[in-house]
Amino acid sequence: MAKLVNGKLEYDLITTSLVVQASYLASNQDEHIVDDVISGYTGLLPCNWGSPPLSHTEIGFFVDTELWFFSSTSRKELNGGTGTRWSKANFVLRNPDRWKLQAKWFAAADIHRQIKRANSIIGQPYDFAGVFADFLLPLDLIKKKKSIYCSKAVRFVLTSEHIRVSPRRQYKWAQKNGWKEVVCTKSFLAKVLTE
Repeated sequence: MAKLVNGKLEYDLITTSLVVQASYLASNQDEHIVDDVISGYTGLLPCNWGSPPLSHTEIGFFVDTELWFFSSTSRKELNGGTGTRWSKANFVLRNPDRWKLQAKWFAAADIHRQIKRANSIIGQPYDFAGVFADFLLPLDLIKKKKSIYCSKAVRFVLTSEHIRVSPRRQYKWAQKNGWKEVVCTKSFLAKVLTE
């Protein structure tokens, strides 16, 4: 069984090569004003026009018959603190109507590398300043820091790039790069979480 050791995910095998990106819908959110703020101001950027009202991003991997998600979070209730962490799908997606899922098949070797990259940034605090400054400053002044926010962490895990990217833009990037939207999140989760 997969387990966390010092916050890092340890597992025996990749159960399936399907990787899941989960994006939180600010429009269906639970009264956290930060969701509205992130979705609202990043939605004003022309590169994000036409994207859903998203405020958070997670990346999920099927290991040892379980779906585990990785991200950086500002909410203490999601991991006991803030910053990078792993959580099981049944906890992260406990309100499936608040999420948009996209999925894509990867080679097992790619998934191992992605999980290794995620484990390499365990312990980084949430980048409270960067989540706002990255989208207010005209240039990406700081490429690599000791703190990170959700969509930037997900992009790093998938590509090893440290770039500024909002949840809305990460969603559009995935769409453009062959990720398929899961039509019914509840049905998908009912199937994968019981197998």
